Parts: sequence; structure tokens; C-alpha cells
Amino acid sequence: MSTLRNHRRGFTIVELLVAIGIIALLLALLLPAVQNSREAARRLACNSHLRQVGLALANYQSQFQVLPPFSIWSGPKGEPLGVGILPVGIIDRVAIGVSPQQEPDRLHANWLMMLLPQLDQANLYQQFDLNLPTADPANAQGRSTEIAVLKCPSDSFNGSNNLYQRGMQSDQLGFTYARGNYAMNFGTNRACYNVPRSDDPATCEDGFTADGTNLAVDNTTLSGNGIGGVNVSFRLADMQTGLSNLIGLEEIRAGVHPLDPRGSWALGYAGASGTMRHGVVSRNEDDAGPNNQLFSADDVQGCTKLKQAVGADRLTQLRMPCFSSSDLRAEVNYEATSRSMHPGGIHAFTLDGSVHFISDNVNPDVWYKLHDRKNSVPFETPF
Repeated sequence: MSTLRNHRRGFTIVELLVAIGIIALLLALLLPAVQNSREAARRLACNSHLRQVGLALANYQSQFQVLPPFSIWSGPKGEPLGVGILPVGIIDRVAIGVSPQQEPDRLHANWLMMLLPQLDQANLYQQFDLNLPTADPANAQGRSTEIAVLKCPSDSFNGSNNLYQRGMQSDQLGFTYARGNYAMNFGTNRACYNVPRSDDPATCEDGFTADGTNLAVDNTTLSGNGIGGVNVSFRLADMQTGLSNLIGLEEIRAGVHPLDPRGSWALGYAGASGTMRHGVVSRNEDDAGPNNQLFSADDVQGCTKLKQAVGADRLTQLRMPCFSSSDLRAEVNYEATSRSMHPGGIHAFTLDGSVHFISDNVNPDVWYKLHDRKNSVPFETPF
């Protein structure tokens, strides 16, 4: 009598390896789609946040009939730390250790602080004493408050674990600033002035405007061809290029280290809450569009120490280069372009109330004209 036995046949090793390979292949095909879907959602939220900030800007203009200044600079006239060639509004006294030990800081409110009531942040606005510098201890809680609508979800460096420590490069503690990702267009001007200085009668038509011929002792304002300046507000009537062809606000990146001032929403400097000097103005100038890497790194204070902490190659890899100098006094907040962590471009808000995604490969001349409120020559937008 024969005995019948049931045999269960399992996977052979070869079959198991084939199955694992197929699963791995499917995951490899699926993962980019999932990542792209998540980035699309983050990009949509980023667009929405910028639109809300732009709406707040429009509401401010409706209420006061002018746009807010980029920053308020208070105190004695002139910039003695600029050795006669640099205007008010670009040297950070706290960062280099001059304030508060030697003299009070001169930087007060910036444009985003002034927009807080229009952003449904009236309670936070009340926490600031605008008669005092932003660095004053009375404003510590306000400047370190994180605001969701001021952040782009695609930026992985704008979290609470990476707040800007403004006094870190001069070994000072307590000057903490929360991160943000939206900047005012200060202008794409060249690094010169269209008013004669007492020590240099030469002028340049596409330079910045200062209100004193002796920048060390009588200068109180600074403005470019953008939508706001230091102690300067503009009206919509000043926008000769037309509201639909003029960028008012645009994306910036949060600094990649606590030493990095870029993307600090309550700090009124280029790179922190503004873009400046990043458009093509002549063939002799560095051309810098969105996320520019090849020609023009951001000029922000503290770059030398930032490179020491992070590494110059790493900053380039992160697409966050900056200008450093062997003379630390040469490092000032004087140039910053629009940057984002989106593949291929940045979001920008034009003064007609719309938000556009602008390619990193935008025509350089168009990029310049999009930031120039004085441009009256028609051009074709790349949207």
C-alpha cells in the first residue's frame, strides 16, 4: 500500500531574488513620483503663502496710499563705518559687534514687521516697540517668533532648529531671529550712486540713490529701482513699468547655518528680507538671475565665518554661495538674489496681485526689467 504525501512547494532562492528585484524596481519607479507629488504640494503652499503676503502688501498700500519702506534706519545721519563710500542701511552693527557695546543699533522696523497687522498678526505687531531697534531686548520675543505664512514648505532650513543668531560672528548671545522665505525687491542697480559724492563727482545713471553727498555724515536714505528703500516709500504711481510687469516680492532661501543671515524675516537687510543688485545692468556687471551660481554670490555679512563653519564647497553644493573677503570690513549686506529649493525656478509676486513661477533660465534682460519700476519700455514677460 502506497502512502500519498502532500508536498508544499515554497519559493526557490532564485524566485525570491526575482520577486525582491521586481519590488525594488517598482519602488524605484514609484518613489520619484511620490517625491514629485509632495514637492508639487509644497510648491502650491509656497505660492499660496506668497500670495497672502502680497495681498497684505496691497492692503497696506490701500490703507496708507504708499508701499512700506524696506527698512527704517534711525539715529545720527550718515554711515561713519562706511569710510565715506557706503550708505546707511547695509552695515550690520550688531553682527560685527559695534552694537550694543559701543553704540545703539540703528536698524528699526522692516517691511514685514509693518505688514503684520495686514497678515492677521496684530497681537505680534503689538509686541514690537518700533521706537527701539529690532535688536533691543524689548523686541526679542517678536523677532524670534516663527510665522507659518512667511515660510515656504520646500525650504528645509527654515525650521526652529536653525534660527539666525545675529551676534554669533562677534561672540554675542541673545540676538535670535526666526526664518522667512519672502523678500522685497529693493532693486537691481549697480554698486554706484546716481548722485555725486563729496569725494567722487562721478555718477552712474543706473546706480542707487542716496540723499547726501557725504555718505559718512549727512546720508539718511538709500533706494534703488525696486519698490522700497531705506527710509523711502513709493506710491503705485511711481511704478512706470506697470504693475503687471514689476516684481514686488519674491522668494529667498533661509540661511543654512545659524551664522547665515539670509531669510530672517524681521531683519531689514539684503538677503535677510530683501533682494538687491542681482539683475543684468551692463555687460561689465555680473549677471545674476534666480538661484544664480556662476557669477554672483550673495554679499552678506559674516560670509567668511560661514564658510569656515560650513565650507565653501558645501555652500556651493547647497546653491547658497556668498562673497567673503580677507578684510572682514568689506563684507556688507549689499547683494542678494532670489533663491528657492524648487527645481528650476522661484515664485515672484507682481504688483497686479498675481504670483508667477519664473525659470532660472529667464532671459537676463527681462529679469532686470521685471525688477525696475522706472522701466517704461515694453517687453514680453516670460510667464
